[in-house]
Amino acid sequence: MSLSALLAFTLVQAAAAPAPTPAPRPDCRATDHRQFDFWVGDWDVVPNGAPQQPGQEPARNTITKIQDGCALLEQWAAPTNTGQSLNIYDRSRGQWHQTWVDNAGGLHEYWGRLEGANMVFFGSMPAPADPALRLRVRLTFFNLGDGRVRQFSERLNADGTWSVNYDLLYTRRKP
Repeated sequence: MSLSALLAFTLVQAAAAPAPTPAPRPDCRATDHRQFDFWVGDWDVVPNGAPQQPGQEPARNTITKIQDGCALLEQWAAPTNTGQSLNIYDRSRGQWHQTWVDNAGGLHEYWGRLEGANMVFFGSMPAPADPALRLRVRLTFFNLGDGRVRQFSERLNADGTWSVNYDLLYTRRKP
């Protein structure tokens, strides 16, 4: 068979072949996709354990479901900084992924999973003293179950111990 006949035969066969069936869309109402729902809401955020100064407004953090409930969008606003994160359950890895960006040019990237009632992420963030360097970070969201969430961030030290970056307490805003 000549090359042109073989090519014509291949094209006819390809045109006659049925199109492959696309993979079914994930059901983002499934349990894995809903593990972080305890964080969805409109929150007042203050440092955990620190007394609030008179007249000082708490930071505000709003977490909403987007993309047909398949992702969470965080919108952070505090007097000195703003930021956003996109969170999604990656079913191909069986893990959650978070990407955070802020108005200081910070990029934080995390991977994690639900451990008990809490969401635990590991990732990296720019070093405050030298943004060209990245720090290894552990980020835990404690589901306190009473309309509050605690967000606790730690960085890994050279000696293998962890130091606190920040410790925040979220309280649901009153409508």
